Amino acid sequence: MKVIKKEILIHAPAAKVWEHITDPQKIAGGLMPNDFEPSAGKEFFLDCKEHGKASCVVKEIIPQRKLVYTFHSTLTKVETLVTITLAKEGAGTRVTLVHSGWDSLPPAEQGVADAFGDGWGTVLKNLEEKFQAAPAK
Repeated sequence: MKVIKKEILIHAPAAKVWEHITDPQKIAGGLMPNDFEPSAGKEFFLDCKEHGKASCVVKEIIPQRKLVYTFHSTLTKVETLVTITLAKEGAGTRVTLVHSGWDSLPPAEQGVADAFGDGWGTVLKNLEEKFQAAPAK
């Protein structure tokens, strides 16, 4: 079963990290333009530029702890699932991102998941750097 899993530890409280993964302006700054609203059942898009807009639906939201949404784009061709969890770890927050559902792709297209794995790694690194540049108070 193909699953992308990425983790980072951010030296900031979960409330601050949560803002960066649920505020449309901050999502746009760290990921891509969007019309996200933190509400279960809400449909939204992520503008993947040359790859078009990804269609998404918020499936679950537990403030400052968990965000789950579907993800479907011209690249994925199938609906996948993104799960982001936040957990207190010492004075910081452990961010775990799991992107699943890749098994629905034909074997010849499984490489798409690898590209997304690299992309998510970059997104989380950028998030981490935002907090390193401006430490939480």
